[in-house]
Amino acid sequence: MSLGLGQRGDFWLNKEKNNIKILDDSPMPSRTSALIAPARLTKFASLFILLATCSASNAGEGGFIGVYGGSVYSGDADSTSNSFKILTGAHVTSNLSLELGYLNMGTTSYDDPTAINQAATSRSNISFSDADHGSVSFGPLGEPTPVDPGQDLYENKGSSTFTGMSEFEPQGAIVSLGYSYPLINKTLSIFAKAGFYAWWADYETVEITASQDNVIRAIEDEGETSAVNTITGGGLIYTPIPQLSFRAEIETTQISSGVMPKTRLQNISIGANWEF
Repeated sequence: MSLGLGQRGDFWLNKEKNNIKILDDSPMPSRTSALIAPARLTKFASLFILLATCSASNAGEGGFIGVYGGSVYSGDADSTSNSFKILTGAHVTSNLSLELGYLNMGTTSYDDPTAINQAATSRSNISFSDADHGSVSFGPLGEPTPVDPGQDLYENKGSSTFTGMSEFEPQGAIVSLGYSYPLINKTLSIFAKAGFYAWWADYETVEITASQDNVIRAIEDEGETSAVNTITGGGLIYTPIPQLSFRAEIETTQISSGVMPKTRLQNISIGANWEF
């Protein structure tokens, strides 16, 4: 039986009917890869906000604090969600700003790959399509069964296993420098920024084993990982009154760690800042 992982919902509902043995999906001991402890990152974010507020009080151009909401997009992952950001900073000059804050990019997930080459008429090892976010361990092809006349059959193929990322939720501290350029007096400006994203993420990996008869999915690992990656962005700032500004921006970062495949994320958000 050939079962595509795209039909996963039907697969689970009909596991008894299809006589498929489901592996124990209880979480295995976590292989946590943590470069920066979440508690420490939280302290960093709080410290950044405190420093920015103190800097803004002494900066000649003042500072700001704001809240943002948005949506995350990715060309590498299959599903993304909404984002949330708290941002503060100091206007070092009329054009240059130091920005610090917290960014939660929501849950990002990958679709399960689809098992291929399960049929005995296929002369290839059992494998998976759309499996770039993980690795595949191939089973043996096995000796063919002669058919005369006709095409030989491969009825003893060994099982192949995919292991890879299923979902993760990155969040953490951001620090960046931004430069703005006025377009219409002091009301509308464009800006660009560059900095670092010190993030951590809870993640889940899966193990999918495909044989000629069935496909079995199990949770392979659950854990936490973290890293520091660059982040860049740009957008528009609208300032209707000196005490209030609105900002629309796009940020892009490529996150990766020891257990995380390189995943580029774009965050498009809109927010309001209180200027002081």
